[in-house]
Amino acid sequence: MTEPTEHYGDKLEDKVDSSKAQELARRFLSQYHSVIDTEAVLEDGVWLVTAHLGFSNTQTKQVKIDIDSGRILGYT
Repeated sequence: MTEPTEHYGDKLEDKVDSSKAQELARRFLSQYHSVIDTEAVLEDGVWLVTAHLGFSNTQTKQVKIDIDSGRILGYT
């Protein structure tokens, strides 16, 4: 469960925060890769999580995650 991160008037709304987005990306990518480190940037309601993979042959993947639903929108 995510922590409320935004307050609109008198109503708290649940949003996926940076650490939750990184956790989701890490779980998704760890099915096929060794994830070393992640960092997240929010752009237009989508978390762009950059993950550094592998110990010897390092690669970088980017996972797009919707801030409202936590759904993975894609990765490259």
